[in-house]
Amino acid sequence: MEVEILEGNPLPERLVLQWEGLCQENGFQNPFLTPLWSDIWLKHFGGTLAVKIFLLRSTGGVPLGLGVFSDSEKKKGHLSLLGSADVWDYRDFILPAGKEEEALGDWARVLAEGLWDGVELRGISEFSPTIRFLPAILRSLGFRVTEEVEEIAVYLNLPGTWDDFLKQMASKDRHELRRKMRRLEREASFEVLDGEGGGLSQKMDAFLELHRKSRRDKAEFMTPEMEAYFRSLAGRFQEKGWLTLPFLRVEGKEVAGYFSFRYGEVEYVYNSGYDPEYGRLSPGIVLAGHCIRRAIEGGMRVFHFLRGQEEYKYRLGGLEEKIFRIGAIRP
Repeated sequence: MEVEILEGNPLPERLVLQWEGLCQENGFQNPFLTPLWSDIWLKHFGGTLAVKIFLLRSTGGVPLGLGVFSDSEKKKGHLSLLGSADVWDYRDFILPAGKEEEALGDWARVLAEGLWDGVELRGISEFSPTIRFLPAILRSLGFRVTEEVEEIAVYLNLPGTWDDFLKQMASKDRHELRRKMRRLEREASFEVLDGEGGGLSQKMDAFLELHRKSRRDKAEFMTPEMEAYFRSLAGRFQEKGWLTLPFLRVEGKEVAGYFSFRYGEVEYVYNSGYDPEYGRLSPGIVLAGHCIRRAIEGGMRVFHFLRGQEEYKYRLGGLEEKIFRIGAIRP
């Protein structure tokens, strides 16, 4: 393979279509690795950030994969995978299934040529080929390499039916979920909306209000700049058909909501919010139950809560996924 280094802020237009095609061939797919995700983030937070795109080509010039990096803000002469831990759950290379080891080896040899002193890769899933191959490759080239778990994500494997999902839960947790869903049915008039009715702006108004009400740290996180980012993300993802904005409405009022999206056979819950005044009705867990059921009915194979180890995720049968940080310093 050959490695070409391109300037990437803004993203080169000629590369976007190739990048989208590579995402379909990638052995580890998720929306965080698409050019659309990078483009939105760069427009809101990239500023004058120096971005380097390592484009891997065959000897005939055909694009085979890529990695997107920026100059490290913490260490001069170092590279970091593009993105921010605040809003990127995964970061990684986009590589063809079955050729990841070869591609990572070619990239590592370019790094070893000495243009940079080191590299940091955050947001690497334990299921990614990168964590399987890259540390050993870098060590073989003399790099000093560190690996550490930086975060835990939680996900659910979905069976074919809702009844089968309930059966795979622990009996106590299954009973609690059913009890909470039935209590809401008894005590209030409610409906679960998949973003029906109204325009996207109004739906985002409702979600952002719930998000800020949920907890103080969420309110502090949702700055005007972050709100603009979320609104851009919602608009662009809606155009792609990826966005879902489900709400739990009680007595005509939205009391819980998810900012989530579907990509491939996975539904990702990117963020959430609820009204604490309705806490006695457990609106968050009730909405989760209904969304999981709809995901199963929609043919999804995984319901992913992404980062965070909140207890309710485990009560629904959540499984842990380790997210790694890899650091490497050139000899």
